[in-house]
Amino acid sequence: MDLMDIKLLGQKDEFPLYVLSRLEKEPVDYDEKHLSIIHSNAGGTKHLEAGVVVLLHYEHSEYRFQLIKRSETVAQAGDISCPGGMLEIKTDEMLSHILLKTGMIRAIDNRLLCDLPNNKDKQTASLVSLFLMNALREAWEEIGLSPLNVAFLGALPSYSLTYFSRTIFPLVCLVREPYHYQLSDEVEKVLEIPLTCFFQSSSYATLEIESGLGSADPRYHMKFPCMVIPDGNGNEDILWGATFYIVTHFLKIISGDILPPLSPSRIVKKSLSPHYASGHR
Repeated sequence: MDLMDIKLLGQKDEFPLYVLSRLEKEPVDYDEKHLSIIHSNAGGTKHLEAGVVVLLHYEHSEYRFQLIKRSETVAQAGDISCPGGMLEIKTDEMLSHILLKTGMIRAIDNRLLCDLPNNKDKQTASLVSLFLMNALREAWEEIGLSPLNVAFLGALPSYSLTYFSRTIFPLVCLVREPYHYQLSDEVEKVLEIPLTCFFQSSSYATLEIESGLGSADPRYHMKFPCMVIPDGNGNEDILWGATFYIVTHFLKIISGDILPPLSPSRIVKKSLSPHYASGHR
């Protein structure tokens, strides 16, 4: 696999086209995964599906991720995530049909989504459109991002959570123009993280999960790779879990896996609320 020149991260016009060219070669498993979940749910399982959007934005001569920090009003408060949320099948199917018919959201090179190589079969193109509209509907609600202000860069493989009955379908998009954040009460803030930070070994650490209640749940006694993000006020935000995996996997795909090794010697700790594992407030 060809390795990415790190200088591409600062090239406004070239980088999105490079990302598109890399992701259009990546197999998309949405059809297989979606059908598996439908069959599982028909047997009584309640497995949820969620579309999220990995947002890239060019500012101050470099590309950045736009991620959100969840507020205290929602489950998993304090976690950093990609904008997105649970599939609302009737609403999102209607929106995705409009998208496919009108072509209102296109790839950065102006191709229709169904014309991209890994979306060639009708079912895959339909599911990519479905989860893209799911993710962008949620992004509009969470941070005020207009779906007309993005260009599609590609789909990432789905990611199924280990301890929750939930599968995430990540789509990568470019924010075309700066916009004013309009945060819902579910979002504490938007973090803009330069992609270059992920290529610096000093950014990484090992996260130790703690529970002040002495819970026996194994989810409260685990270690995870993470990224430490200074918040500018003397504190730090921690990127970990599913979002950490999705973002770093994306960077591995486009870079040829040139991310630095993690720094397990640096330890950070995080306490989870008693209801974190339940997914409910």
